Amino acid sequence: MRERYEHRVNHPAELEAILQAGAAKARARATPFMRELREAVGLRSLAAGAGGAKKEKAKAAALPSFKQYREADGRFYFKLVDAQGRLLLQSAGFASPKEAGQFIAGLKAAPEPLVLGDKAQPAEGVQPAEVSTALRAFAES
Repeated sequence: MRERYEHRVNHPAELEAILQAGAAKARARATPFMRELREAVGLRSLAAGAGGAKKEKAKAAALPSFKQYREADGRFYFKLVDAQGRLLLQSAGFASPKEAGQFIAGLKAAPEPLVLGDKAQPAEGVQPAEVSTALRAFAES
């Protein structure tokens, strides 16, 4: 038996072929399992590579976004801008960032019917339907 191992060590090409065959056999068994496992836990395929990440960024860039900030008066505000950066909705001041965030979450969760009350107003020249359309984009993404 020892002679057989010494022979392989002295012939690295043969040893490499044996190792490659073993790796191919292991890969054939592991690949379907790993694909199933990744799907079960919600991981993207590593084969997608960086191209998949670029697509996700492009998709995210096409969505409207909320911008939250604090003004000099100490109150917290937000604005909704479309994918091109056009102002669609401007909030009134909130006492805390949590209140502003909760109002935003409510808008995202139930964009129809659009109920703003005195908490926010469409920007000048923007129709409520445009704001609703932008909010629906969050629900669809």
